[in-house]
Amino acid sequence: MRKVFRFSIFLALVSITAIPCFSDCAAQLAINEFLADPARDWDGDGVLSSRDDEWVEIINLGSAAIDLAGYRLADGEGKPVWRYGFSGVLDAGAVRVVYGSDSRAWEEANGFPVYGLSLNNAGDRIALYRIAGADTAVVDSYTYAEAAARDDRAIGRRSDTPAVWVVFDAHNPCTAACVPAGSGCYPTPGSVNTCTTATESKSWGSIKSIYR
Repeated sequence: MRKVFRFSIFLALVSITAIPCFSDCAAQLAINEFLADPARDWDGDGVLSSRDDEWVEIINLGSAAIDLAGYRLADGEGKPVWRYGFSGVLDAGAVRVVYGSDSRAWEEANGFPVYGLSLNNAGDRIALYRIAGADTAVVDSYTYAEAAARDDRAIGRRSDTPAVWVVFDAHNPCTAACVPAGSGCYPTPGSVNTCTTATESKSWGSIKSIYR
């Protein structure tokens, strides 16, 4: 009887500790795509703005929905300067985009200096943090160089290989020296980018010659 009682306590403790682990382990929040140098009206307000039309997109790479409360965006190195605080729930596989105009509104509403996302065109670091009580931890970050941040070039993860970053450069094609490599794809703020490689039109004759 004593053994059964001890085993029951063990199962209860495992169940209690497993619940939060499942929630945290099943959801994996990450930076998915961003654009630092807008040359068009990305936020759709009818006005081109180098500040308001910047954007950063996050993605839930896990298998369960995640509560976004406590997650924040920052840029630069050192002590984080908060640019945006998330709220709501993000489903598994879903994305959430934050425009510079959203960042500016959040900063103003929460008493922070109003700069927007403030992504430096000469290169910068974007970081996603999670604040839980007294703990502040980096969840994901990405440091980019100038070549990847020219007019309307977005940088993001390949949808088929999330660990690999590419430049979505259909609006402003990269040269061979672009790091990360250009993909020939268009940026897609607010939706998962299904384009993975550049496409090149070929004649039927050139295609047949491959198999001769």
